[in-house]
Amino acid sequence: MATLYIVRHGETEENHRHVLQGQLPGTLTDEGRRQVAEAAKRLVEMKAACSQIISSDLKRAIDSAGIIASKLHLPIVPMPLLRERDWGEFNGMPIDEARERFLHDGEWVFPPDTVETEDAVYQRAKDALLALARTCHGDSAVVVTHGLFARNLIAAHFGLSPRMVKPLENAEVRILEL
Repeated sequence: MATLYIVRHGETEENHRHVLQGQLPGTLTDEGRRQVAEAAKRLVEMKAACSQIISSDLKRAIDSAGIIASKLHLPIVPMPLLRERDWGEFNGMPIDEARERFLHDGEWVFPPDTVETEDAVYQRAKDALLALARTCHGDSAVVVTHGLFARNLIAAHFGLSPRMVKPLENAEVRILEL
C-alpha cells in the first residue's frame, strides 16, 4: 500500500487575479512560496517517509515541488497526467467573466470542443491514480498538483463526484491511501 501526500501548488499571480489558469504555467507569489514552505514543514513534522515527489509538469506545480524537494531532499518526477483541467481557449479568462458566460444552473456549459469536459478530467484522474500506483511501487510519495484536479483524484479514488470533495486551499496537504 502507498500513501500519497497530495499537495495543491502555492498561490499564484493568476490565483490572485482570479483567472482560469488551466494549462497556463502560473507564477508563484511570495505568499505562494511561503505557503509551500509551510506545507513542506508539515510534511517533515508528519514524518512523511516518501521516496519521491511526483508533480504536474506545469510551472506552478514544479516550482512548488522544488520548494518541497529542498526540505525533504527528494527527487521530482514530472507527470503530465496531473495537470489542471484544460480550459482551452478560455485559459486566462477572468473567473467572474467565465461564470457569467458559461455557468448555468450550477453547470459549466462551454461551446463544444473548446474545454476538457468534467468527465474527461475525472477519467484522467482515474488514469493518474493507476499511474501513481505503478510509479510508487508501494512506496509513499508527495503528489503536487492543482486544486480541481486534486479534487478529482480524491473523488475518483473513493468513487465520488468531485463536487462532494471539499476544495483544497493553496499548499494544503491531504493524505490518500492507495
